[in-house]
Amino acid sequence: MIRPLPPELKGLLARGEVLLAVKDAVRELLENALDAGARRVRVELWGGGLERLVVEDDGEGIPLEDLPLAVEPYATSKLQDLEGIRTLGFRGQALYALRQAARLRIRSRPRGQLGGGLLLAEGEWVEVRPVPAPPGTRVEVEGLFLGEGRDPKGEVRGVLDLLKRYLLHHPRLALALFAEGEARLLFPGAGLEEAARLAFGRLLAKRLLPLAYEAGGLEVQGLVSRPEVSRTRPDRLFLAVNGRPVAFPEGLLRRVRRAYRELLPEGHYPVGVLNLSLPQEAFRLRLDARKEEVVLSEEAEALVEEALHALFRRENLARALPEPKPLQPLSPPTASGLPRLRFLAQFRESYLLAEAGDTLYVVDQHAAHERILYEDLLKRVAEGPRPLPRPLLVLLAPEEEVLLEAEQEALAELFRWEPFGPGRVRLLSAPSFLHPYPLLLPEVFKEALRGEGRSLKALLARLACLPAVKAGHPLGKAQGQALLDALLACETPWACPHGRPVLLALKEEDLIRRFGRRSGARAGGESRPHRPRESSPEEPSPQGG
Repeated sequence: MIRPLPPELKGLLARGEVLLAVKDAVRELLENALDAGARRVRVELWGGGLERLVVEDDGEGIPLEDLPLAVEPYATSKLQDLEGIRTLGFRGQALYALRQAARLRIRSRPRGQLGGGLLLAEGEWVEVRPVPAPPGTRVEVEGLFLGEGRDPKGEVRGVLDLLKRYLLHHPRLALALFAEGEARLLFPGAGLEEAARLAFGRLLAKRLLPLAYEAGGLEVQGLVSRPEVSRTRPDRLFLAVNGRPVAFPEGLLRRVRRAYRELLPEGHYPVGVLNLSLPQEAFRLRLDARKEEVVLSEEAEALVEEALHALFRRENLARALPEPKPLQPLSPPTASGLPRLRFLAQFRESYLLAEAGDTLYVVDQHAAHERILYEDLLKRVAEGPRPLPRPLLVLLAPEEEVLLEAEQEALAELFRWEPFGPGRVRLLSAPSFLHPYPLLLPEVFKEALRGEGRSLKALLARLACLPAVKAGHPLGKAQGQALLDALLACETPWACPHGRPVLLALKEEDLIRRFGRRSGARAGGESRPHRPRESSPEEPSPQGG
């Protein structure tokens, strides 16, 4: 039953619902649908949602007698007291704010009600009448931000990003987005891994590890990146508390960074999504219009750190070497400044072990191959794009269409293309070294398009990443030695194109100190193999150095 909030609660809520963009209106209506138990939601945008916005769900619906209250300020069926917030929406202002900002039309019917109700509202005018209606609720908003000169494409992109974010936290929701009648997003509620492919892209999603951990009534589930995936900002690390998308608290971010401390370069952050299920006493939500800031209890933050440590142990990701250091540029004997490396073995099909002099080297095979390919691309890209034997059709997502205009100048140094209908371009030219890979070319084009950097070097770095040998790929002795030799021929072999270290060096003296020995191979006898002497049971065993 919908009822006005009592005066003592009104004073604790910030006045006015913040509607800064079409995505804010979509967020409020989507949260209403989720609170109503919707399993299917359809969003329609006309003119980027500025002309008309429609959100339709199959939730429980609003009774006819409650429809007039639904658009009144501080009227909600969701909140009894501030200690018992169990829903995404609770302020009782969203529909009232939309009524004041645009023309509002709500058609709704609960499943147990015979016939539905239709509400029309604009400003202070409200009209309600009975109408036939299917179960659920359909909200239409017309003339939002009228006369403000908004960019419809930018509004569509904002809504698309918002819906992808919510699917990370509600991956069983069937969600559809249509812009100008054309499908832009069709998600069947296929689970978190599919939602991650949609939000992060197929290649990055493959490098995410599933996380599930529970202790003391607190639970965390999600996907987090392996050490080879990181960013210098935490902008691709998403958090939800009880299904509500929220900003990452600083304390929790420090915990996550500490868990990854030995796995990521300094100043880097993982990628992924964490979904926390917490009792009410384990967090506090700021009661502003955005409803995005939370303070977590010490127990909740510790749970996430424990979950990450448990995951890394299970996946054998925790580093056990005695703190090898990234190499700095060295002096000759070789052109690159590195001594010739002798291949020893491959570790976990991801790292090459090599030696030179008194130093053991650990080489990230993916980063090394990236560097080799990148420097080769730098030399070959001067050829410019060459006509393809046959043009290739590339399908673009809505956000990629928007990026195409912004990245046009950088992409033109590598590709030539032409529009080929909505959401499509025809690829005409590409660097000649990519011609033998027609199946890979559309992905290379889109990966280059999605790159953050606008420079040619940033695009080449992404191109080098795609075909580079991946972690988990076995290499034989000859292949491993060939990779090391090619790395030595690079101008900058100690860092990949993205700035991550390629090699870690471990001096023999560090091993001697860690094992408590007095000397190594160069000092003589102790480290040389020798035949053990026979000893009687009464004779004490020799003490090792």
